[in-house]
Parts: sequence; structure tokens; C-alpha cells
Amino acid sequence: MTAKPTYKELEEQIRRLKKEADLRLSLGEKDKAARKNYTRFLKFLPYPVLIRDKKSLVSYLNPAFTHTFGWTLEELKGKKSRQYIPEPLRDELSQKINGLAPKKNVLKLNTKRLTREGRILDVVMRVGIERDNKNQPTSMIIVLRDVTMEKRTRRIRNTMNRISQVLPQYPELSKIMQYVSVEIKELLGTEGANVILLDESGKEFYFLSVVHDDPGTQERIKKIRFPVDELISGQVVKTGNPVIMTSLPNNHSLHQNRDEKIGHKVKNVMVVPLRTKKHIIGTITADNKKEGEFDKTDLDILNTIAATVALSIENAGVSEKLRKANEELKGLNAAKDKMISHLSHELKTPVAILLSSFKILYKRLDLLTEKNWKPTMERIRRNLDRILGIEDEVYDIVEKKSFIHENIFSLIFEQCEDTMEALIAEEIGEQGVIAKVRTRLDDIFSSRDLVVQKVYLNQFVEDRMEQLAPLFAHRDIKISVRLKASAPIKMPLDPLKKVIDGLIRNAVENTPDGGKIGVLVHARGKGVEFIVQDQGVGLTREAQKRIFEGFFTPQATLNYSSKRPYDFGAGGKGADLLRMKIFSERHHFKIKMTSKRCSRLPDDTDVCPGSIETNEEIAPPCDGHTMVSVIFPFSEF
Repeated sequence: MTAKPTYKELEEQIRRLKKEADLRLSLGEKDKAARKNYTRFLKFLPYPVLIRDKKSLVSYLNPAFTHTFGWTLEELKGKKSRQYIPEPLRDELSQKINGLAPKKNVLKLNTKRLTREGRILDVVMRVGIERDNKNQPTSMIIVLRDVTMEKRTRRIRNTMNRISQVLPQYPELSKIMQYVSVEIKELLGTEGANVILLDESGKEFYFLSVVHDDPGTQERIKKIRFPVDELISGQVVKTGNPVIMTSLPNNHSLHQNRDEKIGHKVKNVMVVPLRTKKHIIGTITADNKKEGEFDKTDLDILNTIAATVALSIENAGVSEKLRKANEELKGLNAAKDKMISHLSHELKTPVAILLSSFKILYKRLDLLTEKNWKPTMERIRRNLDRILGIEDEVYDIVEKKSFIHENIFSLIFEQCEDTMEALIAEEIGEQGVIAKVRTRLDDIFSSRDLVVQKVYLNQFVEDRMEQLAPLFAHRDIKISVRLKASAPIKMPLDPLKKVIDGLIRNAVENTPDGGKIGVLVHARGKGVEFIVQDQGVGLTREAQKRIFEGFFTPQATLNYSSKRPYDFGAGGKGADLLRMKIFSERHHFKIKMTSKRCSRLPDDTDVCPGSIETNEEIAPPCDGHTMVSVIFPFSEF
């Protein structure tokens, strides 16, 4: 039998129990305060928070959750809260948790959740998991962050970057707009996206680009034209204001007619104008949004794209007009070349006949006194030579290397050679004349064979100077020649001869008597430079701009006179320098000119007396000059 405790023992026990009670009360108060602070923290946390108990039922959600998703604690408490999870994702979280390592208690997940209104939000979810003694998941706390706008903004930025980078790569307007329509459809999540333009009459719409989930619908829409009043785009073009229609009435005749034509029902649509500086040229449309409804962000996106697209359409229209104009210009240029080539060749025959007739007449007039006929005959011969020179320059510029005439004449001549030889012998008694006839025909009608040869320029220029010197021996001009040896160049002899002769002749004809001309050949860099510098009248600035254009003469037309070649101011046909420029492009050498107009002759209409000594009597002195530099690359063989 147990003895009863003494009073002191009871007093001590009471004191111990009181102390324990006080301790438990203190701990309870602290726990209550901690829970209160924890609840306050969750309440003011800006991110949605949801807590599940051991049975996976909702025990708490904070105000941020209600603000973001629309669901309240009263609606979800004690439930599994599957209402805010999209159907395809309802087992996703449990599968992810089951896949965690046993000791891992934190999970991060990018997923989607539903609002009470049915909108789908992109969210980043962090899940803290509590486990029991067997390491099995029990309760959990879930923190969510709505990243829908972040992802949307990122997609918008990436799409705009792609559009801006890709637009210059598409030369055709339809391909540009097709690409843009694809981007709009993917960005806004719609069934279709179109670029619609007004035709030139302004009475009809046509679809510049169509993108649709259904290929059949896409092909049908491409072929359809709509009167302006049959589409919502007509209202947008007239008012200039964008339109969003979240639902279209089924009984409206306008919408019914449109749907019948395209074979596709439009349930919702957004239309924005394509606006250039001058006017509205069409619209961009997006229809049948797959998730949710069109909102202000969608409208801002489409307006931004429309502004970029309108500029591209305007630029493409200008480019298309330029392309067509360029094609027309090419056609006209080809026709011009063909005409010049034909006229050039047609000129050969009558001039050749005139020259032959001239030689016969010259022989017969030889018995008469020269002073009565020779000046006239010299003038005729000189102008016939000028005509041949024109033909020769035109030939080099156009460079048609073969003509059908050559083959025809060769065939006729070969077939009739014996008969022609007999007739000629019978008439004039010259047995060898047939060979001369063949040579002459070949010279007139055959094409030129430009064979590239190795040329030492200093030797070539020296030879040409010797050949040309007698032609300007009657002029009072001092010529300084410095020809330095260098490595060879490669050039056909015929164009090289024309370049050298032409520049020397131009220098002589533009230098007054008493003037100086310098001719220089020397190595320069990876080539050989040929320089001709004259103490002539020089060129005005306007003449320098146009001197290589062709058929341009620096002196005024009224001052032009038909003189002997190499006379001062003899003038040219205006194509010599153009021919040299074309030679430079064909044979890969460089030609440039620098010039200073004589200060006493500021205008093209001013006439030089033709003598340095005469000019020196009147101040200021002659100070004009021109230098032409031609650089030929060294030969590589």
C-alpha cells in the first residue's frame, strides 16, 4: 500500500506542475505569434501561394493567388484544386514529385494554369515538399509566378527582330508578306493571318498573302477579290481605326457572304490599317484566336508590325517600278546597240565604194592642173576618212565581232570566184586583180581578231611616236619623250595602238603652237603608266565630268571646224575617249584625266588664238593644261 505524499511533497509537485504549465503556455503563445507572423507574410507576399495538407487538399491560399487566378480560399479549401489546372496537365505535378530523388524536397516547374475566366497563364512553380518517416511526400507549399507577359514580350521582341532582319532578304513583295503572315499567325495563336491590299481603283480588296491552318482554305482565299463594302477591312480603311471583334453575329449578311466565299467561318477577328505617309493602302487581319480573346497587347503587336510592313510595301512598289524601268532601259539599250551596229556596218559598203571611186577619179584627174582640183579632192578624202573613223570608233564601242554579211560574201565569192576572175580579166585585162578584190572584201567585212600579246610599252610608244611624228610635223610644238624600260604588259595591239595614238593626237590638237607636250612611260606599282601631258587650253569643270561619256566635244559646236588631223582645234568626233574608257573595262587597265582650264578662256565658247606667243602679249599668261594617265597591269605570263 502506497504511502500518502506529505504536504511538502504535494507543495513541491504543485510548484513543478505550475512551472511546466507556465512553460507550455509560454511556448503556445510563441507558437501562436509565429503562426500569426507566418500568415501575415503569406498574405502580403506578391506571388500566389497555395498550401496542401497531408491529404493533398487545399488548406490555405493567399490573396495574391485570388488576384491572379480568381479563385478564393472558400472555393478551394478542402478540395484538390484541380479546377485551376488545365485538363492535359492534371497529373503532371504528381508525376514530377514521384520522379524526384528521395531526399530532394524542392521542385521547380514551368507549366500552365487556368484562371477562373478560362484564360491560360504561363507560370513558374516552386514546390516545397514535406516527407514522413518513410520519406513519402505529405504536405506541400506551392509558390507560383505568372510569366505570361514576360514570355509574350520575349516572343514579340524575337518576332520583330526576325521580321526586321528578314525583310531585306526577300526581293519579291508577295514572299515578304507571306513570311510576315506566318509570323503573325504563330505569334498571336490564330487560325489565319492575311495581308489585304486595295487595288489601284480603290474599289476592291485582294489578298497579297494568306496563311491558314487549312491549306484548302488558304488556296481559296488567295483567288478571291472582295468589294470594299463586303469586308470589315473596308470600315478600317475608311476610318483609319483598327477593329477587334471578339464574336461575330451569325445572322449578319455581310459575315455570311464572306464565310460562304472563303469556305471558312470567322468567329473572331482583329484588323489594323496599313498606313503609308500618303494614304491607307490596305489592312492586316488575324482571325479565330485559338486560346482566349484578342486584347490590347495583341492590337499593339499588330499595329507595330503593320507600320513596318507598310513601309516595306511602299519600298517594294518603288523597287518594282524601278525594276520595270530598268528592264525597259535594258531593252532600249539593246535595241540601240543593235541599231548602231547595223548602221555602222551598213556605212562600210557605201564608204568603201566612195573611196574606190575617189581613187579612180584621182588617177584620172592627175592629168589636170593640181591647183584646180587637188584642194577639193583632199577635202573629200579627209571627210571620207572621218566617216570611216566614226565607223571604227562605233565598232569598238559596240564591239560586235561578227556579222552575217561576212559569211554571205565569203560564200558568194567562193562560189563565183572563177566567173568573176574571167569577167575582170576580160574587162581590164588584169589577171591578179581577183586576189586584190578578195583582200579588200575581207578588210571591209571581216571581224577583227584581237589576240592578246606581250608588249613592252616603252618600245611600243617609241614606235608609235616615230609613225605619228610626220603627221604633226607642220605644228610648232615641242614634245618631250621619256620612255623607261619596265616589265611587259599584255594587250591586243589594235586597241593599244588606238589608245596611244588617240591620246597623242588629242594632246596635239588641243595645244596651241609654241606649246609643250610631255610623253612618259615608267613602272608604277604592279603596272606600267603611260602619261600624256599637254600645255593646252584645258577643260572646264563641266567638260571634265562628261568627257568620257561619248560623242561629247569640249569646244562649242559653233567653234567646231573640219580641219586636218593634228591641227590646233581640229576637233574630234566625240567618241575617242569613250572608246578608250570601254577598252579600259574590257582589257583591265585604268585611265583617268586631270585638267585645268586656261584662265583666259573660262567658257567653252571662248576661242584660243592658237599660239602661245600671241597669247603672251595679253595678260594673264596661258596656264591651261591636261594630263591623261593610263596604267596597264604587268603581264602574268
